[in-house]
Amino acid sequence: MQDGSRRRARLVLIIGIVLALVAGAGTFFYASSASTTTAPVIQTTPVLVAAREIPAKTVLTAADVKVQEYNVDSKPAAALSKPEDAIGKIAVQNISVGEPMLPTKFADPKSPTFVVIPSNFLDPNGAIKSDTPNFRAMSITIPDAAAVGGALAPGDVVDLMFTLQFDPAKFLLSPDPKKQTQDFSAKIILERVPILARLASVYTIRVDTVTAERIAYIQAAGGQLAFILRAPKDERAAGTSGVTFSDVEKAYQIKIPEKFTP
Repeated sequence: MQDGSRRRARLVLIIGIVLALVAGAGTFFYASSASTTTAPVIQTTPVLVAAREIPAKTVLTAADVKVQEYNVDSKPAAALSKPEDAIGKIAVQNISVGEPMLPTKFADPKSPTFVVIPSNFLDPNGAIKSDTPNFRAMSITIPDAAAVGGALAPGDVVDLMFTLQFDPAKFLLSPDPKKQTQDFSAKIILERVPILARLASVYTIRVDTVTAERIAYIQAAGGQLAFILRAPKDERAAGTSGVTFSDVEKAYQIKIPEKFTP
């Protein structure tokens, strides 16, 4: 009886050891497989965002934008993804740092906005170059009859002509009545002036500060201004020196009325 009891005890012990080994192996393999399981991959996509604060009416440069990875699910549907899609365009609203670039933030080609400083006067970082004139945008009122019949539009380039009614007694300290008389004088005073915007007969043009003061004086003094439209890509200088009656009389051989006795 004792031998049988000892055999059963050894059998139970052996079975227990085998079960323990099987359990340990199972635990080891489970832990190993769990440690090698990778986290789920989150899909991303490139999105163009603002690299710094961008004010409205700014021409975007390479320094204004950067590409940032976005979760596919959080990317705005219309967001741009490449810098070349935004560089050179004009912002129509303020854009914050890190804000995705959307087409709605730029000027519509069919309804363009304008910038005071042209892009060719900005360095690659968007800063104004040191030799840039003190550009300003100013508005002047030109009636349609003196503005190519009102056919001008933003983007056109014009020359500005000034006509003055000259009175020697008004403008000269000691006028010579034998040489100077009341007359009109016309002269193209500005060339290659860009039309930035238009509202009815009010035109916004780009000039430097000195020219802005001169135009303001001309308008206040009662001179007449007229726009002359240039053809696209016509950069030629006008090459004129102004006109008074004597120039017109010589050029067109206008007859001078004479007194006669009937």
